[in-house]
Amino acid sequence: SLAYRLDYDGRSCCYITDTEHYSCVDPHLKAFCEETDLMIYDSNYTDEEYPRFLGYGHSTWQEGIKLAQAAGAKKLVLFHHDKARSDEEMAKIEKEAQRCFPNCIAAREGMVIAL
Repeated sequence: SLAYRLDYDGRSCCYITDTEHYSCVDPHLKAFCEETDLMIYDSNYTDEEYPRFLGYGHSTWQEGIKLAQAAGAKKLVLFHHDKARSDEEMAKIEKEAQRCFPNCIAAREGMVIAL
């Protein structure tokens, strides 16, 4: 697991990659991401796929939403997508995720976000 938190000029960004999750929100990650403006989270799998990939070192977009909600993150970016997923599949995941956490987007190549 690797996580960075950058705080600058009253804004923050948390970058969390190559992480697996627990059956509950990790209290350390929750504290780490508390009230962040932007949380970028490893969302390689869906909850349905995850049991087949335990130990691979990745998480799900659903767990990213749980963490963002628990930590009070303002915006969530889903990244580290499964390389076999098509753009259409990612658009479907993004739409589904936005129903749960409206300020959520799927990362795309070349994307720039200003804080």
